[in-house]
Amino acid sequence: MDRPELIDPDVVRTWLRAATAALGASREDLDRVNVFPVADGDTGTNMYLTVREASAAVHDADDDASGRRLLRLAARAALLGARGNSGVILSEWLRGLAVAASRGEGLGPGLDVAARSARQAVARPAPGTILTAAESAAAAARHAEAGGMVGPLGAPAHLPVLDAARRGAREAALRSVGALAPLRDAGVLDAGACGLVLVLDALAAAQRHVDLRAGAVSEADASMGPVLLDMDLRGHRPPPDADPAAPAPAGTEHAAADEVELMFVLHRPHHASGFRDGAVADALRADLDEVGDSVVVVGGSDGGEGHDDSLWQAHVHTPDLEAALEVPRRWARRGEVSRVYVRHLAVAAEDWAVVVTTSAPHLAAELASGGAVVLLDLDTAPTVDDVAQTVLGAGTPHVLVLAPSDVLDDGRLADATAAIRARDVARDDRAAIAPAPGVTVVAADDDVHLVTAVAALADALDAAGPAGPPDVPHVVRAALGRLRTARTAAAEAVGVLGGLVADVPAPGIVALLPDTGLPASVLDDLAEAAAALAPDADVVVLPTGRPGTGVGIGVEPASDDAAPQPVGGPVDEEAR
Repeated sequence: MDRPELIDPDVVRTWLRAATAALGASREDLDRVNVFPVADGDTGTNMYLTVREASAAVHDADDDASGRRLLRLAARAALLGARGNSGVILSEWLRGLAVAASRGEGLGPGLDVAARSARQAVARPAPGTILTAAESAAAAARHAEAGGMVGPLGAPAHLPVLDAARRGAREAALRSVGALAPLRDAGVLDAGACGLVLVLDALAAAQRHVDLRAGAVSEADASMGPVLLDMDLRGHRPPPDADPAAPAPAGTEHAAADEVELMFVLHRPHHASGFRDGAVADALRADLDEVGDSVVVVGGSDGGEGHDDSLWQAHVHTPDLEAALEVPRRWARRGEVSRVYVRHLAVAAEDWAVVVTTSAPHLAAELASGGAVVLLDLDTAPTVDDVAQTVLGAGTPHVLVLAPSDVLDDGRLADATAAIRARDVARDDRAAIAPAPGVTVVAADDDVHLVTAVAALADALDAAGPAGPPDVPHVVRAALGRLRTARTAAAEAVGVLGGLVADVPAPGIVALLPDTGLPASVLDDLAEAAAALAPDADVVVLPTGRPGTGVGIGVEPASDDAAPQPVGGPVDEEAR
């Protein structure tokens, strides 16, 4: 006999489509009140991108897939597509629902499993956030199931439970302003908690809509319109019983000033040994907690009956990216690490976003400080689809992509971006309201090209006056056109440097990008040769952090209009 479904398949499909539309319509409002854990203005966007991937996976599933199967597909896609702290937590909440569905749990216990799963994923949970809203929703749902609340006469059992859950989440969101000092000081509700209210509102609306089609409720009770955020997010004062000394968790008030966000996916086959159930996430969480804050680790088994491999998504804010990258490096020996994503929390893109790919881990922080979102090849190279997803998630009118030629050849990126865009529009016409960004692709086949292009763009945007942003493609291509580069082995390095300097009139910058195994004596010889061959040039040394004994060399001419320096600026003798 088939087990009852936690959520029926038609409801799952309708719900995720409605939640995607609701978060898409409210993403900017949620972004504007995002002040915790850092005020980086992207909570709404991150939750939207996460649910969008869940909805796409369900849309593409077989027509006869069960509700529990659809929830597992949604949770896996959300984990892989999650962005930011809020997106990762939301993906784990969805995974908790999938686990509960696979166990045959009811709706109230299922929401409880989802809330507990989300809380356990966070190394240092804080009150008044999406976690509190999830717990309040679960408690209200359990109370409704126990008979404490009654829906309209003849209403299906799920409706009063879902209505109670969304009211519970809403009450928690309205009280969030008194729970944390950053929210109280800004007079705003927590963006993540409000985003979860939308998700639960969409679930209740989907249930009503499906019940209407089945004739289970009256049309007056069940019309399915757009799900809207009918809450004032700003201008709030803490409730009378709020703690006047609401906590400001350590490391959050000024976290964005010098921190980067690091995310990565860990994949382990189902037969991998060495960890009991749940221990991988605990160990990953402990490792990341040593190098930063806002630590969230989600994933593992989704409760399915098969032997699917397990996935984890890890998230941390850190002021020391090099130390933080040691964590995925270590875990790459126990599984496969992919989708390594780095961005600077204090550098917000407005008109232009920059997406770069590199295999040089020590350059990632430098590139991010110049405004780039970095897809890092630490264990598994970023795919064209990874780049396309990042482009479409940038949230800016224009995106510059700097990547090796093999990523950009034959229009592969354009095709991947168009395919994702077409998928979203086909699934929901409202996706067409948000125009696709204009994408400029520039081949950057070595590290020197990357740092020069990002620096040129950052300087041009900083210098932009009232006339608006510069002609970005022209600025970047002009900077690269003036550049002479080579990547060489240690033995030929000094000779290659001499040839590059000879090819550039009046060198202004000499950039040396050594791999980790390049002997210090060779780097010293290169720096001395650069000073002798180009005495008026600034010598910049930027270690790549990549294994090997090679070195990248770039020479750029001086310019009367202050040609931009590679990210990081000149380095003194001690730093070298």
